[in-house]
Amino acid sequence: MAAEPWFSASLSTTPGLSDYQQFISCQPPPGSGAIRAHKGYIRPFSCNEDARVVLRALEARIPLQVAGGRIGVEGANLQRHPFEGFLIDVAVPFTILVLEFVGTEHPRAFLLDPPMIPRLSMSPHLRFDRSIFVDGREVPALCIYAGNLFHFADDRSRLEQFLDQVSTYLARYLIWLRTRMLFRPSVVGVRQFVYRREPHEPVFPFDVLRSREVYWDGYWPGPSAPSGYAQHLATIRRDDECWCWSGKRYGECCRPKELEIVKKRNRR
Repeated sequence: MAAEPWFSASLSTTPGLSDYQQFISCQPPPGSGAIRAHKGYIRPFSCNEDARVVLRALEARIPLQVAGGRIGVEGANLQRHPFEGFLIDVAVPFTILVLEFVGTEHPRAFLLDPPMIPRLSMSPHLRFDRSIFVDGREVPALCIYAGNLFHFADDRSRLEQFLDQVSTYLARYLIWLRTRMLFRPSVVGVRQFVYRREPHEPVFPFDVLRSREVYWDGYWPGPSAPSGYAQHLATIRRDDECWCWSGKRYGECCRPKELEIVKKRNRR
């Protein structure tokens, strides 16, 4: 008899999630260190046109509306985007696991289904240093925000606010998926374009897995948080919350080690 999955035990509705009633509480995965876990699905778009309007809004930095995981834009008459023709078949549900931790540490989100596949559908916006193992498979955390840029409001459930951020991330990830192009790394550090698929042309795993020299990469819409040691030091003040989700101040969390790394690089 096959072993039951870890999340099959102790399923119950999650209190405080009036906007995300599709989520249920479950047991945290073994070894994750979480005190609570919640599992459910998010479908950012209901149709292709919604995705195209959201892409335009992200590029114009217009605020998005999130309701139960669905992304929308109010009153936006925006210029068409050159990549929006690739946004087809976007009414995709994603199964998400959210973990909560003790103390100041912020929640983390993980995409369970459909799984991300290296070189095919694994985006660059991931936190492998916060990975967990689910049924023997390593699952990286979704890098949905920087702690120093996103601040929780006091008038609404922190978990719902976090799921709003997850929903926005998934909308951007789906745009990235649909706009993928095939590239080959170069010895000089500049990738070489290989192939652009047509909007209705499927991408099969064997197209990438048969070769170790190519990979798929898409268009990630909208601004992204500064990343890297030098960028963190240049943009985050000592008293700001650290970017790493610990909930601590940057000066007492990641700044000392990042400062030392940059100093060593400069000495070299």
